[in-house]
Amino acid sequence: MPNARNQYDTRDCLERGESAEQQFARLAIARGYRVSASTGRQDIDEHWDLLIVKPGETHRVDIKAMKRIARTDAHAQDEWVWIELRGVRPGERGWLFGGKADWIAFERAASFVIVPRTALAALIPQIVDAKSRVSKPTDAKYKVYQRANRPDLLTLVEMTQLDKIKIAEWRK
Repeated sequence: MPNARNQYDTRDCLERGESAEQQFARLAIARGYRVSASTGRQDIDEHWDLLIVKPGETHRVDIKAMKRIARTDAHAQDEWVWIELRGVRPGERGWLFGGKADWIAFERAASFVIVPRTALAALIPQIVDAKSRVSKPTDAKYKVYQRANRPDLLTLVEMTQLDKIKIAEWRK
């Protein structure tokens, strides 16, 4: 099911996300996995994009494309990753704490870094100052950022932090 553009995506977020999902699917197939896409409800409610299966292994994967730090930045980057601590829908726990993905695959320029969602959920409280709230995305490094008039809570974490918990890195 194609993703729908949300009201805040005024640039190429949707296209970058779909491209990352397609690239990851190709890499999974090349590694012997059968790949199927989540339904629209699974994507929205359970926060996973692809089911990858091979004998003895089944993983629900949420793929995160490279993102800009601020929406006004010219280009996406791969040194920092956005982590959703609470979802955009009121009461929704977001993809980190409320998702059903087994793995989160973060896109880099030349690879995907794969981490278990539960390991990331355990790491984030150790490295993010949950009491420190900021109102600008550029200030969100290891602090909690909330966009104006939105219920979601986000933080920025250096990609190098994921090296502590990564289970694989798939080269593109």
